[in-house]
Amino acid sequence: MNNILQAASQPRYNSAMSRTATQILEEARLLPPSEREWVAHGLLIDEIEDIDPEWAAEIERRVADADSPNAVTGSWDELEARLRGRLSQ
Repeated sequence: MNNILQAASQPRYNSAMSRTATQILEEARLLPPSEREWVAHGLLIDEIEDIDPEWAAEIERRVADADSPNAVTGSWDELEARLRGRLSQ
């Protein structure tokens, strides 16, 4: 498991984290997935500095493409089958 994910899953009741932060974390875990994602994104984006403007534009383009009604999507099972087919050639 990724160290960051592992650390985030561990209780952090110590002097470095205030009771308020602990409460916020516990409450955030109760949010619906889309709201948890919004909160996590908001927290992470604050930590990202010095992103190359071209890369930031590319990320925005890809997100817009994925959110577009014309986006071609599929299930994990479909993707896995396509990848396995390619690997078996």
